[in-house]
Amino acid sequence: MSSPAASIDHFVRTDFARVLVVDDDPILREFAVSHLTSPSIEVSVAEDGLIALEALRKGDFDVALVDLDMPNMNGFELMEAMGRDPRLMGLPVVVITGRDDMEAIDLAFAAGATSFVVKPINWRLITHQLAYVLRNSRSEAAIRQARAAAESASKAKSIFLANMSHEIRTPLNGVIGLAGALSRTPLSDEQFEMVSLIRQSGQTLERFLTDILDVSKIEAGKLTLQVDTFDLVEAIEAAVHLMQTAATEKFLKFSLSFGDTARGLFKGDVVRIRQIVSNLASNAVKFTKEGQVTVQVDVIEPEVDEEVATLVVKVSDTGIGFDKEARARLFNRFEQADGSITRQFGGTGLGLSICKALSEMMDGSISVVSIPNQGSTFTVKLPLKRSMPLDAFDILRTMQPAVPKQNVAASGEAERLLRILLAEDHPTNQRVVAMILQPYGVDLTVVENGVKALEAFQADKFDVVLMDMQMPEMDGLKATQAIRAYELTANLPRTPIAMLSANAMKEHVEQALQAGCDVHIAKPVTPESLAKGIEAALAGAIASHQGESPALERA
Repeated sequence: MSSPAASIDHFVRTDFARVLVVDDDPILREFAVSHLTSPSIEVSVAEDGLIALEALRKGDFDVALVDLDMPNMNGFELMEAMGRDPRLMGLPVVVITGRDDMEAIDLAFAAGATSFVVKPINWRLITHQLAYVLRNSRSEAAIRQARAAAESASKAKSIFLANMSHEIRTPLNGVIGLAGALSRTPLSDEQFEMVSLIRQSGQTLERFLTDILDVSKIEAGKLTLQVDTFDLVEAIEAAVHLMQTAATEKFLKFSLSFGDTARGLFKGDVVRIRQIVSNLASNAVKFTKEGQVTVQVDVIEPEVDEEVATLVVKVSDTGIGFDKEARARLFNRFEQADGSITRQFGGTGLGLSICKALSEMMDGSISVVSIPNQGSTFTVKLPLKRSMPLDAFDILRTMQPAVPKQNVAASGEAERLLRILLAEDHPTNQRVVAMILQPYGVDLTVVENGVKALEAFQADKFDVVLMDMQMPEMDGLKATQAIRAYELTANLPRTPIAMLSANAMKEHVEQALQAGCDVHIAKPVTPESLAKGIEAALAGAIASHQGESPALERA
């Protein structure tokens, strides 16, 4: 005499489970109810696939026992229908059938079966099968739920950081922009020092914000490289320019040197390369009280012409240095050599971790050698491909004569003011731009949203438009698209448009360009960045409409 089937409660230590038994045999359905029902298991039955499909869509079942051969809708058809329903496609199915041929088994699993039991039914085996299926399905469901929660949290985090970036950059624009404008007015030495400190503090805060956003992108795997052709010397000089000024203010010697082959055009992400060099140079100046900071740039040419060269950047200082123990954790996020460094020098502890992540993204490396109280040397190696051979680059440079800068106004034409339309809803930002542009003597028209920007553009002629991205009634993207559409309809020449926005992430820049903008100027703006952005936006118009657009020249 066979022993009675053990209750599924013995095997499934879980919450309440609902089982649907689908079979056209009433005796089997009766046996299923009697053998499987327990305090934690509820059993429902259906006599064919159509009834079962309706029950599955209305109910909330954890597993289905499905016969293959049934009238109206057989088991294969039922599983295929479940596979087309997003709500049911993940529901585990245990097939119960009198067919034991391999073809039936293959077809059942292809249709979506989780497990397979051949009649006559061994209810102990069914109990084991259900216990196994329920444990695994609920584990998979928990994993899916955890993954969905993680993805939702990551998306919410990205949205939050994007919003915070915009909200923080907006008031920061007022601090840095007004401090920059104020520094260009007559000031006493003491006043100039105070303004410089305000400006430096704002720039430091902006850098912290950028670091935090970059770390978030790296964690989410959303930080991508933008490969373009760039001039190596120009890129490095731009990266260390601000640090040279900071070193001079601390009475440090600062030197930048290039090796014999460290010049030419290369392919790579110039923005991220500048970011690495700038971060390292900034740290060197920050952690050096006296002595010097040196930046040495070399290019190791490949032995085979088709291979890539290696850019080597060494940043050395005579600063505080650190020991081996500190070096082991130096490239970790939110880490400094010791706790007192944060209090004494400031910083988020993100710069070096970002440098490491960016270097590795470019298939490069970063290393450091340091002696406490004597200084440090950071070495970055990045594989880069030349856009043209070095000798061809040198020949091309010798063939390009120096062209003196000329006023854009046509010869004999009376010089006129540059006419600028600013669309900006924030009063402080309106005033910042006006004060920055005041020394240039421009003719500035200010409106507070995209609708009024379009109306002003249709009513008058402007040399350049500065467009904020987020505004009421009509945002900057839609306003730019409307202006471009109006130009086409009215057969007007293209007016340069610069997106002036606190939305500074890569996707925001791409949105601005796709909408029809010529450049993107990230807030907070400085007198330098605003002037450079306007000149970049005007460059295309100057080339195609010589004599019509006046240059942005300081009065």
